[in-house]
Amino acid sequence: MNKKLIPAMALGMLSVLASCGTSSKAADVFIYQYSDTYIGTVRSALKTDLEAKGVTPTFYDGGGVSATQVQQIESAIAAKSKLLIPNLVEQTATGDSIAEKAKTAGIPAIFFNREVPDSAVTSTTYPDNCFVGTDPDQAGYMQGDILAEALISGTSLVSKWDKNGDGKINYIMLRADESNAEANGRTLYSVQECNTKLTAAGLTSLNHLGADFNAGWSKDNAKTAMDNFISTFGFTGDNAIEAVIANNDDMALGAIASLVTAGYNIANGTDASKTILVVGVDATEAGKAAIDANQMYGTVKQDANAMAACIASLADNKLSGKDFLDGTDYAWESATVHKIRIPYGKYVKA
Repeated sequence: MNKKLIPAMALGMLSVLASCGTSSKAADVFIYQYSDTYIGTVRSALKTDLEAKGVTPTFYDGGGVSATQVQQIESAIAAKSKLLIPNLVEQTATGDSIAEKAKTAGIPAIFFNREVPDSAVTSTTYPDNCFVGTDPDQAGYMQGDILAEALISGTSLVSKWDKNGDGKINYIMLRADESNAEANGRTLYSVQECNTKLTAAGLTSLNHLGADFNAGWSKDNAKTAMDNFISTFGFTGDNAIEAVIANNDDMALGAIASLVTAGYNIANGTDASKTILVVGVDATEAGKAAIDANQMYGTVKQDANAMAACIASLADNKLSGKDFLDGTDYAWESATVHKIRIPYGKYVKA
């Protein structure tokens, strides 16, 4: 064993022990990755909302590594945490595993934002568990709506987006990991919904350039990918890049950074021929600023404040010995599954 690691590991364990025993209403909150812009907004709002209800939160950064996060959660369980609030790195198998470990230890859990299997939050098997998040497919449908609204005018394509004038729109897809339900819904239904509306208008479906690129929710990864797409396809000819669909605003902003380097999507630019249609998801402050500057066309608002407020209310109830929903206006997704859905909303420039 590397003896230099022992003090750091011991301090980490002491931190968990301290967080679990300092307040009668305390919660351990496990974030999949601090660097994610949207989840950072949820984390900030959640801290404020929990503390306002007298709940002391301790936050942990999983750093995007499932093994790291699982160790953090297992340490909190061993230290007799009063409430687990996991935002999981790996959703499917880890959700069921943590649900079982929490149940065995008699600790309630509120999973959030990153979808877990229904089996992890069933009302019969895991009555002390629940999930707060969004419909993983809804954002994709809304992205498709935004794309269609931008592209279609009556029975024609809006000419400024059809750069090569061939009657179809070529697009790049920047997605996140294939094990993520939100990423899958956004990737599939954004294109499907837009194509449905294009077909209804008598127009040609979107044309996919290259393959979906997994940029892992990262702005930097998306910029690198977009640099390569621009090098491969460019902005003229049959395969001209005409649109970018991204699973979140960070990846959309990475693509925009690459486009700006290539002379496109300049902030407040006036040359429509030098603007590529870009859409994202989350309505982060940076994303909204890009929309205001005409660098991004639209995004889908994922309400961080509403999500945080819901989690805080459920946590306060559970830590006070009440039913999760006591005194709230929230409702479970079904009688057998303890899931609450926070609705999305379309966001474009007014």
